[in-house]
Amino acid sequence: MNLKNNLLKMKPLVLILITIFIFSCKESETNHSNTELEGKLSADLVNNPASLESNSSNQFPKITFTDTLHDFGRMKEGEIIEYEFTFVNDGQKDLIITEAKGSCGCTVPTFPNEPIKAGQKSAIKVTFNSEGKKGYNEKVVVVLSNANPTVSNLTIRAEVQ
Repeated sequence: MNLKNNLLKMKPLVLILITIFIFSCKESETNHSNTELEGKLSADLVNNPASLESNSSNQFPKITFTDTLHDFGRMKEGEIIEYEFTFVNDGQKDLIITEAKGSCGCTVPTFPNEPIKAGQKSAIKVTFNSEGKKGYNEKVVVVLSNANPTVSNLTIRAEVQ
């Protein structure tokens, strides 16, 4: 009986602690989001045509890569190699690449920060560091943009010896 009384007395305290924890988490998420967004493009600059009717999608950017797969072939461990995936904006509006991210730290993409005008060509440079990567390697770079579709995948392959 004594344990039950102690638990009943602690119930308000537990509820208060849970409430404080929940609100403190929400505030830290907000602060983190604001810090994370600094230096990035405003959301109103990046259109998401995926939610629009398909017949109007030709009015938006369209990213067309010359190739989306590059095989480096055989290479020595420790080599750092680069490849440029070229593309053209085949759409009607400016293309904005918001992010390009490699599948691991050994694969680092560099993408244009400025909008790419309709009909303009550009490239995403991918650098692969083969240090500690012996054997067959296949790495993917995910590219996010305001094009339709919004996600593009670029793949590199290498046999590291």
